[in-house]
Amino acid sequence: MRYLAALLLLCTLLVANEAKDEAWQVGAMDSYPAAIAKAKKEKKILVMVVVKEHCQWCHKLVEETLSDDLVQKKLQNFVTLIIDKDDIYPSEFKEDFFPALFFVDYATEKSMYENIGYVNVKTFLNDLEGAEQIRKSLYLDQ
Repeated sequence: MRYLAALLLLCTLLVANEAKDEAWQVGAMDSYPAAIAKAKKEKKILVMVVVKEHCQWCHKLVEETLSDDLVQKKLQNFVTLIIDKDDIYPSEFKEDFFPALFFVDYATEKSMYENIGYVNVKTFLNDLEGAEQIRKSLYLDQ
C-alpha cells in the first residue's frame, strides 16, 4: 500500500512538472495567484495557457508559437501563465479542450478573449492584438 501511495505521488509530481517545464522554457509563470498579482501590479493583461499532460497540441503551442521570437517580444507587454488543467485556478476557466487560451483582464479577473486549440504564430499575434484592443475599448479613460 505504501508503494502505491508513493507511485501515485510521483505520477502527480510528474504531471505538474510538465506544465512547469514548459512555462520555464518560454519564461512564463506557473502559478495563477502569482501571475494575476503580477498582472495587477504591472497593469497588464494575463495570457493564461491551460495545458494537459501528453497533449501534442499543447506542446506544439509552446514549442512553435510561444517560443517564436516575435511572440516572445510581444509577450513582454503581457503577463504569461502556463498552467496544467489540474492545477489551482478559477473554475470559470476550466475547459474540456486543450490547449485553452484565455486573455484575462487584470482589473476584473474575467476573460476578455478566448481561443481553444493550437494556434500558429500569426493567429496568436492577432489574438494578442485583439485582446489589447478589447481592453482599450473597455477602459477608454486609461
